Amino acid sequence: MFKRIHVVLALFLSPIYFFGQSNDCSTATVLSVTANCSSPTNGTTLAATQSFTGCVGTADDDVWYQFTATSANHQITVVPSAGMDPVVQVLSGACATLSSIVCKDNGFAGENEIVNLTGLSIGNVYRIRVYHYAAGSGTSTFSICLTVASPPPANNDCVNATVLPVNVGCVTTAGTTFGATGTSLPGCAGNADDDVWYRFTATNTSQTITVDPLTVGMDLVFQVYSGSCAGLTTEACVDQTFSDQNESYNIVGLTAGQVYFIRVYDYYDASNGNFNICVTGPATAAPTNDEPCNAIALPTVTSNCNYLEFTTVGATATATPGAPSACAGGSGAMIGGYNAGTKDIWFSVVAPSSGNLFITPKPNMPAGRISDGVMVLYSGACGALTQISCSDDFNFPGSTNDNLPFISATGLTPGQTYYIRFFGFGSSQGTFGLCVTTATNDNCANALY
Repeated sequence: MFKRIHVVLALFLSPIYFFGQSNDCSTATVLSVTANCSSPTNGTTLAATQSFTGCVGTADDDVWYQFTATSANHQITVVPSAGMDPVVQVLSGACATLSSIVCKDNGFAGENEIVNLTGLSIGNVYRIRVYHYAAGSGTSTFSICLTVASPPPANNDCVNATVLPVNVGCVTTAGTTFGATGTSLPGCAGNADDDVWYRFTATNTSQTITVDPLTVGMDLVFQVYSGSCAGLTTEACVDQTFSDQNESYNIVGLTAGQVYFIRVYDYYDASNGNFNICVTGPATAAPTNDEPCNAIALPTVTSNCNYLEFTTVGATATATPGAPSACAGGSGAMIGGYNAGTKDIWFSVVAPSSGNLFITPKPNMPAGRISDGVMVLYSGACGALTQISCSDDFNFPGSTNDNLPFISATGLTPGQTYYIRFFGFGSSQGTFGLCVTTATNDNCANALY
């Protein structure tokens, strides 16, 4: 009789042992928010039963946890035993009216599942359901921990996009989506809830962009845009491979000197990780007028403004005469941001009989233009120049071009050759236009009737 009672007790107590961590939502085990995962909570799905249909796979062994959000962003990490393929589902609401927030099954048996939650309401209770993907429980055991997610990376949005260099070979820049919160733009493939931003200046009409996932299970997507952050136009959406594989794409039809944006994110919901990114491609050859002694001769100066268009893409900084000085409208050192990366080009012009020159930038140029330009006028021989005037941020001809230069030079020697230098502020590059004029009625003898 004693033996039979012992067996009955054993059968009765066994389910309590297995389900003590919670076999259903109403008795979900409470998880505390920890600083890190050094002391995770151990769990098992052995002998658990299904609460309701799984969001993916077979949820015939689901177990439950719950937590109270202390931050808008939390991270859940589930570390399984070798033969368990964990599915992690996060839900909001009361047990009778649950609403799924995310269903995560990126890894395979023995691989971690990391869920990054954003936009949570502090003080609200959320539920976590864990189960083995296949029928049964696999090896059943796992550990689970809850932490506050990483803060957003600096390039979490378009306006703070990280600048990428363009090199002949792949020189990588380290990136991460940990803590990224996504933007209002939908993903072109998958869920862009963790996108981060980059930008580069095209050095040629064709560039190759490569992203390399470093975190196991990442399935990277990247999107290339032209335009500005306030008005982006998609040029390419790249999602050609699967988890743990590089994405590489050769984009053509670019405008050398124009800025393009790249958005990178993980394809899946609530997934984050680290990666490398690079942009490669040949540089555009330097313009023929890259140095003062190779200056392009401008047409004879008249009262007519006939704009000519040029580009500084591929140009290099002129060592002599080096940085300009005392640029009107400038700030700081007032040298137009001149540095070793400045891309300047040169023109020569012969002063008209009036001795006056008005050098005007072309307004309303299309995308790829230099919006903040610097212009310098010199006298002397091309190898020994003397600065006459420098203009930066002249506010001409209106608010949409308020960082363009303008030079009005009077008292020049008629028939003498002068040199004009043009570059984008700092190391910016792109297209621009200019015209050089003089007034026909600039003195009494030529007064208009």
